[in-house]
Order: sequence, then C-alpha cells, then structure tokens
Amino acid sequence: MRASRAILGLAGAAVLAACGAGAGAGAAGSQVGSTAQGGPGAATAARPAAARPAAARPALRVLVLTQTRGYHHASIPTALAALQRLAHVDGRYALVPLASAAQLGPSTLRGAAGVVFLLTSGELPLSTAGKQALTSFVRGGGTLIGFHSAADTFHHWPGYIRMIGAEFSHHPLPSTQRLIVEDRGNAATRTLPASFQIHEEFYVFTHDPRRISHVLVRLDTGPGGPDRPLVWCRRFGHGRVFYDALGHFLQTWQDARQIALVSGGVAWALRLGPAGRC
Repeated sequence: MRASRAILGLAGAAVLAACGAGAGAGAAGSQVGSTAQGGPGAATAARPAAARPAAARPALRVLVLTQTRGYHHASIPTALAALQRLAHVDGRYALVPLASAAQLGPSTLRGAAGVVFLLTSGELPLSTAGKQALTSFVRGGGTLIGFHSAADTFHHWPGYIRMIGAEFSHHPLPSTQRLIVEDRGNAATRTLPASFQIHEEFYVFTHDPRRISHVLVRLDTGPGGPDRPLVWCRRFGHGRVFYDALGHFLQTWQDARQIALVSGGVAWALRLGPAGRC
C-alpha cells in the first residue's frame, strides 16, 4: 500500500513538473519495483502565468487505443491506469479510450489533440479512409504517441511506419541493461539521470530511427556496438510524434523513470511544456 502511494506521488510530481514554465518533465526517482536500478531526481517549477485558472480551461481530448491483433501485453491495464492517473493529476488533457481502431475517423479525430497507440499490435481494423484521416490529423498539427508495441502495429502500412519513426523487427530475451539518455533538454528526459539500468524487452527495429527522428534514449551496447535508439521524438508536418519503446512489463509502468518519460513525452507532444529539441 505504501508503494502504491509512493508511485502515485511520483507520478503526480512528474506531471506537475512537466507542466511548469521552465521544466517540461516529470519526476524521476529510484525504481518502484524490483527490476530496475537508477538515479533519483526531482524537478520543481513555477506555475505558468495564465489568463484564467487551468481548471477553467476545457481539457484536451486524447484518444487512446489499446487494441491488439498480434501479441497482447499483460501490462496494458497497468499502462492505461498510469496514463489515466497522469491525465487526472495534470488536468489539462483527458483520455478518451477507444475500443477499436475502426473508430478512428474524421468525426472522432475532429476536436481531438492527440492519439495514443498504447501497446497496440498487428494489423488493426482501420479503413483506407481512416488511415488517410489519421495521417492528415498528425500532419496538420495533431499528436501521435506510441508505446512499446506501437512499433509492432500496421506492418503493412508504410505511412504509419514513417509517422511513428520505425518498425519492430525482433527482440532478444528480456534482460537488465543500461540505458543512456542522449538529450536531457526534452520534457521527457529532463529529470532523468544520465544513464540508468532497467529490466525490459528491448526492441530491434528494421531500420535506424535516427535517420528521421531525434533520439532521446538509447541502449548502451558498449564501445563499437550497434546503435539501438529506444525513445525518440520527431515532427511530422505540423504535428508531433513521441515514441517510447519501453513498457513490456507491468513493473516498467510502476517505475519512476518510465513515468517521467511518459508524463514529459505526453506534455511535449501536446505542446503543454517547452518545445525542447526535436
């Protein structure tokens, strides 16, 4: 019970820091769980000036899809609960869960600020018109956010792969590895340590995301090892894309470093914090 309160406190601090005027990131701290180690950290920031209280503003609508037509992650409920807590604490955006990708279309996207592919997989039932609508939505200024197996989704839709930044190829057995934070100037990584260890399922992609994206976090593969980006952000037309390859295990969604990545990444993608480099 104490651990749960601690996790909620970290998540709240993460989002409130992400929403500050001078720091667009969530809090980072020691791992909440038994599978990761890392440096603690915290961030505080002044409340941004506003013409009226933030509570009086209508919340941005963020559509969340968890549908799977391939591998179904047991961590989905934990991941969704984490996102819901962050949205509730922030108050400037609200999640709208979708039962199926078939619901993504012009009428659903109209008025939405972003779409989250949360551990989705496989060829989802999105029509040609729906695919065109989603592409136009992001290119026109909307937000696309993907977590983990979002890169293992729509393998037969090149446009989606271009938007999200990479396509899943395979992964070795889960292991505890060191991650290197390349850029701590983005809201997603500002409070993270320069490096940290975590137990995860680390994806390998069919092509290097670095060619078209700004890499925030990579796997430490040692001197001369292959380049293995894991977290990145990018612009797509007038829109913003944020992708985090972590999240296979439910413990990851209870880890303060992942919560920092999520809260800050969502804030950056929804333009709720400093632009940072991307």
